[in-house]
Amino acid sequence: MTIPLGFEVGSGKPVGIPIRHMCVTGQTQEAGKTTTLEALIARSQLRALTFVTKRGEGAFLDGRPTAPYFREQADWRFVSSMLEAFLGERLKFERSWIMRATKGARTLADVRRTLTRLQEKAKGLNADVYMVLGEYLDELVPAIAAVTWAPRVELGAGVNVMDLAAVPSSMQHLVIKSSIDWVLEHETKTVVVVPEAWKFIPQGRGTPVKLSAMAYIRQGAALENYLWLDSQDIGGVDKELLRSVPVWILGVQREANEIKRTLSNIPATIAKPKAADVALLELGQFYACWGRHAIRTYVQPVWLDADSAQKVARGELAVDLVRRTLERPMTSLRAMTTAFRQVFEEETTVTKDEAARLTRENETLLRQNAELRRRVEALEKGRRHADTTATVPPTPRRRESASRRDHDVGRDAEEPARSAEQGVGTAPSNGHVDEALYQAIRARILEDEPILLKALTTHPELVVEVTPRVVTVEGSSMKGRVVRLMAGGWFSQARETGDVRRELARTGTDPGGGGTLGIMLNRFVVDGFFIREGNAFVLAPGVKVNERELQVT
Repeated sequence: MTIPLGFEVGSGKPVGIPIRHMCVTGQTQEAGKTTTLEALIARSQLRALTFVTKRGEGAFLDGRPTAPYFREQADWRFVSSMLEAFLGERLKFERSWIMRATKGARTLADVRRTLTRLQEKAKGLNADVYMVLGEYLDELVPAIAAVTWAPRVELGAGVNVMDLAAVPSSMQHLVIKSSIDWVLEHETKTVVVVPEAWKFIPQGRGTPVKLSAMAYIRQGAALENYLWLDSQDIGGVDKELLRSVPVWILGVQREANEIKRTLSNIPATIAKPKAADVALLELGQFYACWGRHAIRTYVQPVWLDADSAQKVARGELAVDLVRRTLERPMTSLRAMTTAFRQVFEEETTVTKDEAARLTRENETLLRQNAELRRRVEALEKGRRHADTTATVPPTPRRRESASRRDHDVGRDAEEPARSAEQGVGTAPSNGHVDEALYQAIRARILEDEPILLKALTTHPELVVEVTPRVVTVEGSSMKGRVVRLMAGGWFSQARETGDVRRELARTGTDPGGGGTLGIMLNRFVVDGFFIREGNAFVLAPGVKVNERELQVT
């Protein structure tokens, strides 16, 4: 079975790698190892167990939290490996003292009591060896007793994260070892990711993790259990273990010796890249090496679609542009819709059909105006004869009844005669109508033939049908913890990324400052759950949160 890894740099061809034991290397913060591991786990459809070992770690923030598991052992091999990890050097002659101290012991507390008894009787070198071993156990035994350990490793689908950032380094070794043993003994189709392999599986000395990792890598593949190593370099990792790794994902290196080690892990039968090619690998670019393949590949992150990742691989889209696009302030669909609607309401748009209609109406009004002028001129001529009744012909569109029309016509005919009898001036001999008579006639015409002038404006309307988006999240993941803050009303006022991180640290595990939290908050903006106000986030109107789902309506 293969996993889609990404796209070949230059050609953009898809690249898939087999699911096997694997090692991912590259400079920290420059290569993109964690992003690569997250993408491969997501696309493999396998369960995965990962470990967070440093404060502020920004990896696997969306993973399912898993309680630390520790199975206590007290045999001499186990105690020897613990002591080598504690001292940071290989034991030389101390094993005989360790065998005496662990004889008959079932727990490390039993070993500590035996050491106390032996140290009281010992002198010289014997006393010194017992003292060193005792000092280590004095640190370790209380740390073991202070933690309530899970009785088993509980694994769900996808990424399972065991947070060991608050656990001493010596204790981290024991937890990772115990977890690897559990997966080997009880699970199938599971990937165990060992971070900082140079620290937990070092070259030249033993550690508790190394013993279990060797057993796991030799026996796990038959159960489809795979070990994935994450290390910033190759030189510090145990070579016996690396010889059993068939798949290598090699990222950027700058140090000359590390570049040589990187090239030496590419089989001689393959056309190897040059040293400069390894030194100039960009963020997200790796040499994927397995079998007879060594392909320079841009790894498609989980958060990037395939088309965009292929454009990055072909050089049509810059990686920095992709990162800036995801980190820049986003505008919600709701805000965009409001802005569009405001623009359409403020501006008048006249289409071709609308312009033609307005032109036709204007021509009609001009014809009506010409007709009215003609009728006024006819009335003026009729006034020259005082004894002639001026009759205004009825218009087809007049709505009054026939009796009212007859009454108005009779009144129009009697009005000039009455004016003559009362001595009111009649039309002068030069053919002009006096001003009073003209205004009276004009008023009557306007009453009979009203002219309606109107300005028509069209406001196109943008209708956006929004399908409610429902997101179901694991309540104990970082995303789930942010959703619980939404449900509690914490985002009713604007909160910056730093505020969110401090609140998450106050109520649980610190998500760290690696930038993943900011990207996740911006995704909430894109999905319409948040509105961006400057550098802060506030819950968008219409967001509903309940114990099972988060939805926008």
